[in-house]
Amino acid sequence: MSDFANIFLALLLEATPFLLAGVIISVVAGPAVERILGAAAFRSPAASIAAGAGAGLVLPMCDCGNRPLAHRLALAGRREFALAFLVAAPVINPIVIVTTWLAFRDAELVALRLGLTLLAAVAVALVVSRFRRDIALPLDIEPAAADAPPPAGPASWAPRILEEFFELFQFLVIGAALAAAIQVFANQEDFLSASGVFLSIAALMFLAFLLSICSSVDAFVVAGLGGAVGLGPALAFLVFGPLVNLKSVPMYLRLFSGPAVAVLVVICAQVAFVGAAVAELRAW
Repeated sequence: MSDFANIFLALLLEATPFLLAGVIISVVAGPAVERILGAAAFRSPAASIAAGAGAGLVLPMCDCGNRPLAHRLALAGRREFALAFLVAAPVINPIVIVTTWLAFRDAELVALRLGLTLLAAVAVALVVSRFRRDIALPLDIEPAAADAPPPAGPASWAPRILEEFFELFQFLVIGAALAAAIQVFANQEDFLSASGVFLSIAALMFLAFLLSICSSVDAFVVAGLGGAVGLGPALAFLVFGPLVNLKSVPMYLRLFSGPAVAVLVVICAQVAFVGAAVAELRAW
């Protein structure tokens, strides 16, 4: 049990500062950047998608904070931008790039994570933005009632930071405990065998759906598995988890219609699985 405790505590100590940093940036900078994005004009759908996919680089918002913002932008008529931002921002932002590098020290994995996420964002934006507005965005949701912007100003920062941090921290504890348990107690050969690569990728995607904590710290959880998983399964977790998980799907369904959410989930799953399989099989 001492090995379990050491790995569990190490994961918590590594990940907690980045989780707190992501929450602080989201709360403090979010309202100002939202106003800028809401007022921006993009001349073509392609420009909107490109801008949305890269917006996370200037707004390193956690995956919980970007979804209400994406919905408000979609209601305001920025649908291509909003959809690309919704999918890309949880991963394509400075905090996640840094944490992925610190967790793995692998430039190839970092590049693959960013590339596959960008591919999923573009695909989702191209497909879902072609839906009629009443299919993509339920008509019974009025802009004023759909996740009104949170209160801004220093007086509201502290309680919101504490609320969001402790809400996410409980998931971090669960994820760190599971990662430590797998590293200490699981048979790692089951994950490392070439014959089980597709099963390993599917298993890590399912695990990501259940336990993805926050895109800012997911890399530490996967790295905590040690040598139990190869490049492909780890990549599948890192790509799929921040986009589709137990926390995100109910939020998607509250903000967007069922058909739009179904398309988003299917596209993200396909991109994550195929990309991870290609990356893993290339090594064999």
